[in-house]
Amino acid sequence: MTVKSLIPFRYVSIKVKLAAAIMLLFILFLSVTVYIWYSSSTSDAEKEASKFIASMISVSNDNLETTLRDIDKIVASLAVNTGDYMDSLIATYVAAYETTDKEKLIAIEREIQAHMVNLAVFKHGLKGLTVSDLQGHTIDYGIVTPFELLKQHTWFQRLQQSGSEAVVVPPHYNTKHPSSSNPGKDSIISIVRPILHEGLAAGFVIADIDINVVKAQFSTNKLNSGSVVIVNNDTRQLVLNESELQLTSDQLKRLMAPLTRESSGSYYVNMSGEDMFVVYHNSTFTKWTTMILMPKRELLANSSSTRDRMLIISVLFCAAAVVLIVAVTHFMTRNLLRLQRALRGIGKDNVDMKIRIQSNDEIGQIYKQFNAMTIRIQKLIAEVQATERKRSKAEIRALQAQINPHFLHNTLNTIKFLSMLQGADNIKLVAESLSTLMHGQMDDRSFISIREEMEYLKSYINIQHYRYNDKFDVHYSLEAGAEEWMIPKMLLQPIVENALLHGISPLPGRGMIGLKIYRSEHRLVLRVQDNGIGISASRLKTLLADKQEGRYIGIGLRNVQQRIESIFGAPYGLNVWSEEKRFTTVEITIPILTEKDVLRYV
Repeated sequence: MTVKSLIPFRYVSIKVKLAAAIMLLFILFLSVTVYIWYSSSTSDAEKEASKFIASMISVSNDNLETTLRDIDKIVASLAVNTGDYMDSLIATYVAAYETTDKEKLIAIEREIQAHMVNLAVFKHGLKGLTVSDLQGHTIDYGIVTPFELLKQHTWFQRLQQSGSEAVVVPPHYNTKHPSSSNPGKDSIISIVRPILHEGLAAGFVIADIDINVVKAQFSTNKLNSGSVVIVNNDTRQLVLNESELQLTSDQLKRLMAPLTRESSGSYYVNMSGEDMFVVYHNSTFTKWTTMILMPKRELLANSSSTRDRMLIISVLFCAAAVVLIVAVTHFMTRNLLRLQRALRGIGKDNVDMKIRIQSNDEIGQIYKQFNAMTIRIQKLIAEVQATERKRSKAEIRALQAQINPHFLHNTLNTIKFLSMLQGADNIKLVAESLSTLMHGQMDDRSFISIREEMEYLKSYINIQHYRYNDKFDVHYSLEAGAEEWMIPKMLLQPIVENALLHGISPLPGRGMIGLKIYRSEHRLVLRVQDNGIGISASRLKTLLADKQEGRYIGIGLRNVQQRIESIFGAPYGLNVWSEEKRFTTVEITIPILTEKDVLRYV
């Protein structure tokens, strides 16, 4: 935020500033309080959810491991040679199948199969049990996987390196053509143990377990609306996906990236644009990681509901606080606002304090000081107005004293010349014009209408036509209704005189003077333009800045500028534009005045 952006705040009332400051502090305090409470409640909710889900995963995982270990005991009892009768039969079958008498093999198969039935008949979820050598001679119980499919598994290739440890095979199919209507329905998981003979694997025992055994242990309804995902840590592949997410390989990597070697834990991960709370548990038996995924919005549903109620209460409390703050600030600043309105009125040519403040606080003291100041200002204004009236009259008298001798001298010479060369009519016209001008000079008014000013100016021009032997023409352009506007007396005559003397007179040919009076926004513009010899750029630059009244500046322009500044102030005055051998334009700007407006300046 820059300094410029804060500037409008300077013009805001103190009442608004005070109310805004109080409300800002209040809202800040309330926001921090709600934030701390919400963060604390969110953290508590996460801890409680993590504890609850972790306990549920642990129970479900323990139940699953119990089921799998129970089946693994059957596999181990068939695969591990403990030296009893049945183990010797199995060892004979897988290690000496080709050398054993066929009838004896049939008897061995029957005894082994009967033993397998006794072991597996009541085991929940056990779909099939197989004892096999490495050449494909098998003894089966239940629905089993064909040997052609078994030997395609990676565990079959590593059978010699597995020792006697059980291998848990992730979900797979025990047929070449699984059901297309429900792909997960036919899948199974398997537990495999090798049958060792002289330290080498001669065969194996495999138990196929229905995948629903796993699903039943992690029922969604039992886990607080969470979704179950089980991943094989060795292959980094999905074992079970009970979530609505169709996990791609990249998503699965992102999901497993925060996992640690600890038995359990929790973390957040973003999946498909939504934050998911993940609680996981590592199984030591299956080498699988079970994860429960729960959307953060569901995890914090109760906290969000409480937060919304708190926000509604906070908003209502803020609204009540705003009303109270506005009322208090209004009571505290009402006298200050009354004083401010009174002072604003003083800025509009009114110096009367039309209010009374009787408080004795700081505002009351300011009121008393301003009241005393306005009384003093009134006296000073009266003194200044009287002084200005006297100065204005003195300036007009000085102007008249400067103009009259100079002008009358030239006029008398003209009358003398005409009287010698022409008849009485010309002398009469010049005399009448001179009489009109003298009448205007003797008028005590400081302001006259433009109509009267034009009469005096035309009388002056009539005389100058004879003086300059009719060397110039004058063109008049007045805006409609401008005749009744008021201007300072004898404002245009010095400008026209300057144009004739310094512009038209040295011109070899005939000259032209244009006079235009018009309104421009809230100002009156009086423009005098001639097509005389013009003014050089260097001389024009010092025309009005020159303090000494040289021959070119003369009496006229300097006096006009000084009169305008003394009456109307700096925004108004005289401007000059010129180009050598082409033209000179003098423009005067003053306020548009009626007869009532003139009273302010006299």
